[in-house]
Amino acid sequence: MKKRLQKVMTLFLSTAMTVAMLAGCGDSGNDQGGGSGAGDNTGGAVSGENSSAEASGGGSTGAIDTSEHVELKMYLIGDRTPDFDEVYGEINKILEEKLNCSISVDFLSWGEHDTKYSLLFSGQEEFDLIFTAAGWAHYQQTVALGGFYPLSEEFIQTYAPDIWEVVPEVAWQQATIDGQVYMVPNYNSEFGQDVLAVRGDLLEKYGMKDITSWDELRQFYLACAADGMYASQGGPWYTWFRGQGFRGITGTPKSGETVLFNNDDPNDTKVYYLLDWDGFSEYCHQMKELADAGCWSKDVLNSGDERQTGLLTGRAATMVWNMGSCVTYGKQANAEHPEWKVTICDPQADRAKDVNPYTNNGVAININSQHKERAMMVLNEFYCNPAIQDLAMLGIEGKHWKAVGDDQYEVIDESGYGVSSNCNWGWNNESIQRKEYIADKTALDERQEELEALWKTNIKETENPYRGFSFDSQNVSTQFAAVEAAMGTYYDPLLNGLVDDVDASIEALRKAMDDAGMQDILDEVERQAKEFLENN
Repeated sequence: MKKRLQKVMTLFLSTAMTVAMLAGCGDSGNDQGGGSGAGDNTGGAVSGENSSAEASGGGSTGAIDTSEHVELKMYLIGDRTPDFDEVYGEINKILEEKLNCSISVDFLSWGEHDTKYSLLFSGQEEFDLIFTAAGWAHYQQTVALGGFYPLSEEFIQTYAPDIWEVVPEVAWQQATIDGQVYMVPNYNSEFGQDVLAVRGDLLEKYGMKDITSWDELRQFYLACAADGMYASQGGPWYTWFRGQGFRGITGTPKSGETVLFNNDDPNDTKVYYLLDWDGFSEYCHQMKELADAGCWSKDVLNSGDERQTGLLTGRAATMVWNMGSCVTYGKQANAEHPEWKVTICDPQADRAKDVNPYTNNGVAININSQHKERAMMVLNEFYCNPAIQDLAMLGIEGKHWKAVGDDQYEVIDESGYGVSSNCNWGWNNESIQRKEYIADKTALDERQEELEALWKTNIKETENPYRGFSFDSQNVSTQFAAVEAAMGTYYDPLLNGLVDDVDASIEALRKAMDDAGMQDILDEVERQAKEFLENN
């Protein structure tokens, strides 16, 4: 199996688009060859719900015993929308009928999940499923803590046979840590590209037609500040370092921001420590200039605002996020304030685009769950039952949306639930998800189509191999925690230009990270990176 996976990984790394589109859930003709990178069988199918039974396809429970009613609990990231409980009441009707269970959901907000996520596991809280993601939503860190249940091939095939048929082999490979899989990755080919939702009326006011480069972004930010308007809710760090051709190594401290690789050069196998990269110092000096000019609030580090809050309330002229989120909140802003003429800009317009790993969104099972089998069966329904996909992604048909044909939807009202606004991303399944039908397209809709069409003509053909590398921090878990704690004092102020002396603050950050054991982490990254390259 290992040789076959290495071949798959090599194929994936040669082009971000070498994953064949798969047919819909439960299609027995969609054979993936029996094995994938779903780890060894050491995780096993655990006891409790007739683990020796076989599950039939098409979402059926087959011979698995579901006679005992089970109440499950799941954690998602974000904020509960007004109609969330009503929507999940409909989902529970399906789960009660098919699996004799129900599920309740708690949320970790955008502002708190960084601090509260790990506490769920250290405190041994009782729950069953949780959203996770490599790099930005605690996957590697929680695996290192022993918080997730390992998913063997047998376990997946038994309790989630439809997921097994749908998820590409390369996705399991991306989710593999030290020979084991701990999450079910989503199946969605999405561009790893942040954009700007921008007040079009302000672009016009400042004599600008678009923002297509870093220099134009700075020009717009400074124009907003001179006009007494906050340009954003903080420094655009990701826009900068990705615009320089760099990406973070997944699993390193601060959601992969401390150790970088050169994504522009597939032959550059050097790993770059953030504080030794000249681009970090350059960025911090520019942020000092923008912060001093008033491009964002001096109190931004103490704000609990969500990233869309500034744009929607009119306190900020832009919002940085992925295309879907920028369009969603841009439409909301335009509906409430049509005079703002919110549009989408790509400040990295000249750069080739790459596709996110499938592990950019996923769902894991808590190691302490008392109902691991039923949890996996429920995830199979979320992932591969079209009715639940529609509910979780769109809300209630007839209230929030209406069907157009067999595979499209038209929005009726997004105010109560919203499209893909409720952390349904962990079970994204593009083989059955509906696409939006837009009868009367707005300028924002047309702008989205224009940019996405351009991106598809400019996809990065060759990836740096480190795009498939995930750092396992288990061997340096103590240093990892200490480094993240040490960064809290200096890192965010530097990213937002809120320091008196940039160079002195960088050196203070360096000393704090050195004292916390950053060199041990760098040595371990180097060791694992070398091993990864040898095996792939």
